[in-house]
Amino acid sequence: MKNKITKTKQEFCWHFVDVYLELLSQIYAIRKDEVFFEKLCDLKNYLDEKLSLGNEEEIVDTYVVVLHQSEN
Repeated sequence: MKNKITKTKQEFCWHFVDVYLELLSQIYAIRKDEVFFEKLCDLKNYLDEKLSLGNEEEIVDTYVVVLHQSEN
């Protein structure tokens, strides 16, 4: 069976926020505050849905594409 690679454009800032939230969730004092940690988990769940590709396909690579325009 032939594999099909699909590229999906997503804003980089949301991936940055995803990593940042993951780092915050590893801090013991934050995990100990049940109310704050619950809200953090809600935000993380929202972000997971936002970045979801909507199917069960395996992500094989992620990278940043920089678009630029010359003045010529």
